[in-house]
Amino acid sequence: MTETNLDPMYASIEQTGRFVWKHLVSVVSISVVWFLASLPIVTVGPATVGAYRAVLSLRDDGHAGIDRSGVWATVRKQAVHATLLGFIPLILFVIAGNYVLAYLVSGTVVAGLLGLCCAYAGLYASLVSIPTLLGLAAGNSVSTALTEGVLWTARHAIGAVALGIVTGVLLVLTSLLTVAVALVFAGVAFALHIEFISVVSETDAPVPTAVIER
Repeated sequence: MTETNLDPMYASIEQTGRFVWKHLVSVVSISVVWFLASLPIVTVGPATVGAYRAVLSLRDDGHAGIDRSGVWATVRKQAVHATLLGFIPLILFVIAGNYVLAYLVSGTVVAGLLGLCCAYAGLYASLVSIPTLLGLAAGNSVSTALTEGVLWTARHAIGAVALGIVTGVLLVLTSLLTVAVALVFAGVAFALHIEFISVVSETDAPVPTAVIER
């Protein structure tokens, strides 16, 4: 990665650290609620949209805390779309796993290649889902959120991969600390996503996440 690609990430991590420290209790509550809401798996999409909306309300100087009514209204409005979008990476990973198992059992090259292709598609869909679900949380329609999510990921491919890697590292570290994955992962990760996308998008025209309050 070049210095240009790394600087926004360092800046975003620093700003996220300050944000988390300032709103520690709220960040913990967001993380716990997201963790519990995501346990059924099928609810990961709506839970993530709700968590993004909660973080956005904390970033809005007009709110003293989490705008719970706004979060709930956003989740109800975007629940179906968020659920479907949350399923896409999961389905691709499941298909990839089946092809990999078939390759291990039979040694068929085609199965191995299909497994790699599906795994790559699943990773790409996961990266696209970050700005897409954030767009839904910001109040965009599903078509607008998906279009802008794909375009943002394409324009900032290295940044999107870096964001995915940092999120994965954060998940591993908090998982190693057991209870920390429920207490801080979601709040910290989603605050970082919003900060990074906001910082990087400032150089875009038009800005896909212009609705995000800084």
